[in-house]
Amino acid sequence: MKHKALSFLLSSAMLLPSYTLASDNEITRTNNDEFVEAGDMLQILLPATGLFAAWMYDDAEGAKQLVYATASTQAIVQGMKFTIGRKRPNESNWHSFPSGHTSAAFSGAAFLQSRYGAAWGIPAYTGATLVAVSRLHGNHHYAGDVVAGAGIAFLVNQYFVSPYRTEGVYFNAQPTEDGIALGVTLTEEAFSDSKRDRASYQIVSTDRKHRIELGVGVNLADSSGQFGATEFLAGSELIDEYQPFSYINYQLELANDNSFELEFIPSETRRRGKATKPFTVDGTTYTSSDGQLFTAFRHWMLGSSVYKGYKVNDKFNVDFGLGLYAHWIKVSVDQDQGGKFASDETWRAMPNLAAKTQYNFTDQLSILAKAQYQFWDGDSYAAAEAGLQYQINPAWEAGIKYIYSDTQLDNTKFKANYDSQSIAITVANRF
Repeated sequence: MKHKALSFLLSSAMLLPSYTLASDNEITRTNNDEFVEAGDMLQILLPATGLFAAWMYDDAEGAKQLVYATASTQAIVQGMKFTIGRKRPNESNWHSFPSGHTSAAFSGAAFLQSRYGAAWGIPAYTGATLVAVSRLHGNHHYAGDVVAGAGIAFLVNQYFVSPYRTEGVYFNAQPTEDGIALGVTLTEEAFSDSKRDRASYQIVSTDRKHRIELGVGVNLADSSGQFGATEFLAGSELIDEYQPFSYINYQLELANDNSFELEFIPSETRRRGKATKPFTVDGTTYTSSDGQLFTAFRHWMLGSSVYKGYKVNDKFNVDFGLGLYAHWIKVSVDQDQGGKFASDETWRAMPNLAAKTQYNFTDQLSILAKAQYQFWDGDSYAAAEAGLQYQINPAWEAGIKYIYSDTQLDNTKFKANYDSQSIAITVANRF
């Protein structure tokens, strides 16, 4: 059974489309060094380590849960790859979103953490993160691809995998005059060979203070065009007309309806075109004589906020937040066939003022709204979103939202104003 499971698991992890490299410029060039090779190995090794751990614990149920989670993750990821059709950064094929390597690695890491605890999970998550970074380093994926792959793997793991507990071993606690008395009860089941056939033990958290939300969507606005591409590049076209993106949002419930929020939102667009008029990037000037140019525009956001919550009534909640966000923006240009590469980048840290509301139509259906405004020294970022959320059960939520953002850069090396208009599907798990 274990050999069949291992074979099936590795086959699922390797369901990655073959491709032929077809780029000559610095922006689309592929890196195939030792770091990328290490990532290729780790994306197989981590799920295999999960099976090895299950074998060590004589945990057939755990092995089964790992196979279910990994196979389901790969089915979702591969289906999205061929449905969405995003072109890879190295332009080798149209199966970039989400990252299959990253999802396989995080399937193994999430299983080890959920099933056997931090002693297995911390090094496993470190290895899975290295896989994600190697996919970016190798130019096989965008940041949004690896965020989506990792998020899908984590959420599917939360659905299938339960913590490991030996049958016949029970922990108990009860208050005493001096504190708390802890005890362990062992029954003969703990020493029985029938533990090889133990059933799944789904240990359910009752407080559910943690919440992970994955958002997957498309940006309907031509942000890089507004940044200046349509002004300086005649007849330029986006590589992906509808730019797929993803974000990850973590929330921690604090006392008195307060909360902490951390999120990462990366985006990148690329396009081809000829210079309409001269422009300069990091000291390199491009003109119409340079022929077809290839450009990349990247904007990553990472930030956190603390929210003070108010429960207006049983149906309506309002939260006010204060936080700090960092923005990293990078522009790269090269001739389509290479030979004239230049890249420039800037970053800006800005305080964040935020407010969000939730109105519950029913116990399951809610309408959500959120507004953020960030500013510092002449630069600003504003975002607003609204959508519907359906609570499937106390642990799971799904929704759809519209997101608008406006970036005003007036006091950095990049002088530009641009917006985004996005539609995203969200899935969240409370644990």
